[in-house]
Amino acid sequence: MKYDLVIWDWNGTLLDDVSASLRSVNDMLDRRNMERIDLVRYRECIGVPIRCFYEQVFDMEKEEYTSLLREYNDGYEYYVNLDCTVAPGAEELLGKIRNAGVRQILVSSCEKNQLADAIAKFDIGGYFDAVLGAEDFLATSKIDRAVEYINNNMKPGAKILAVGDIIHDYDLAKTVGADCVLVKTGHENTKKIDSSGANIAETVAEVEKYL
Repeated sequence: MKYDLVIWDWNGTLLDDVSASLRSVNDMLDRRNMERIDLVRYRECIGVPIRCFYEQVFDMEKEEYTSLLREYNDGYEYYVNLDCTVAPGAEELLGKIRNAGVRQILVSSCEKNQLADAIAKFDIGGYFDAVLGAEDFLATSKIDRAVEYINNNMKPGAKILAVGDIIHDYDLAKTVGADCVLVKTGHENTKKIDSSGANIAETVAEVEKYL
């Protein structure tokens, strides 16, 4: 393989959780007697920081932001535990990369304890040299954590690939000088992905062709 490090995203990339997110949001809208959104609308609104999403879907003049986040996360965790799985082909690919001696890290906007619980639930922690989650539930930028890891652990000139599902993952790749693959099965609008300039994979399993 041509890379020294693969940086993985979690939500919508390795974890097939788009349905859990959408169902939690629609439950919230139901409680407010507001119109539900479909997957197309959801993907149009998603972004980093996640507050941008809530500003487009909810009436933020009537809402307290941190309360919205707690309500969303309660519903999200329920649906993830109900029927979400690791993306098809993901664990097999993680194993191939590990067996090739390539370092892998997971860098996520997901809160670190929630992320650790999910990694343990799906028993895939052994594939990663580091799992770098966020300090809170605000889903802000994760770029600084990736930069810090690379500066502390990789030699100058290391070849790096970042794999994700939203434009923020491409921004991360550009910041650290990495190649990027965006998968089309995640949270981002596919038109944005197609026009981003990143390499495109229809599924996580297809990422292998870029390795």
